[in-house]
Amino acid sequence: MSGTTGTAAVPHGRRPSVRTLRMHSFTSEFKRLTTLASAAGIDPADVVLPAEGVVRADDGVRLHYLEWPGPATEPLLLFLHGGGLHAHSFDAVGLLLRRLGRCVALDLRGHGESDWAGPGGYGTDAIAADLDTVTARFGARRVVLVGHSMGGMAALVWAARRPAVLAGLVVVDVGPDIDAAAGRSVNELISRRPLFADLDEADAFLSGVLPRTREAATSGVAQNLTWTDDGLLTWKHDTTQFQPSMGRIASPDELRRAAARITCPTLVLRGERSRVFGDEGAAELAALIPGARWERVPDAGHTIQTSNPRGLADAVTRFLRDQDDEGAE
Repeated sequence: MSGTTGTAAVPHGRRPSVRTLRMHSFTSEFKRLTTLASAAGIDPADVVLPAEGVVRADDGVRLHYLEWPGPATEPLLLFLHGGGLHAHSFDAVGLLLRRLGRCVALDLRGHGESDWAGPGGYGTDAIAADLDTVTARFGARRVVLVGHSMGGMAALVWAARRPAVLAGLVVVDVGPDIDAAAGRSVNELISRRPLFADLDEADAFLSGVLPRTREAATSGVAQNLTWTDDGLLTWKHDTTQFQPSMGRIASPDELRRAAARITCPTLVLRGERSRVFGDEGAAELAALIPGARWERVPDAGHTIQTSNPRGLADAVTRFLRDQDDEGAE
């Protein structure tokens, strides 16, 4: 990534800390996961690192995913993160739910360890097409899709096509009606490509833009950093993907029309502290989808999976049990 320009000056000749150099080591990753687990009330003995794999999309883009080991194979619980994030944002949720189904989190194209795409290769339609590929490659017969933010928009588009394997949909803090100012703030953040001398500098930057320290501490910032050719750190995700020429995100009216076509059981969640998605937006989306309902997740911001992973996992668990109970009647 030579030629990358940053938004802040980096001290010349500053050497990265040992913590920074080891941020992707097994020891560091396991320590991070153990810390996340402790915050979510998970037994340390139950902490396992997720396996990793790659699926190739129809256009050749390699899609990276994480999978948490567990005894259950169905349903496939497929997690989609929001713009500028990564599959590791679901680490604690995957640990909490791994015995209820096959838990897989996808790095959306242009994010995490997945390939970047070219002009026109991004957007909600592209992600929806990737879902066809991933579910087919996994041989899934029953899928429960959990989509956050941009991943939630793509989930709505895909669910509207009524894929036979889709058994349930959980939409996380997004819908046709989001707060415009908060949405612009998120887009501005994920479209920037700052440069950092070390992990401490990246932590400080993220703590300054996230609404609460806890969300900065549990965001998995190291998992979203990569080295530039100049020996600095920057975000892994392709910041150009959010430009109009790179792909199109479904409009609010398109999302409303998509929602009205969804027939699978659906749960809409919003973070209690979210500035992006409010009660009215959640109620509107739930009203558009036949039989859907919405819930407010306590002590959670926009990124519910990191701010309150236990709350998200509990909501998904209740949703799955409701489906099982209805199926038994």
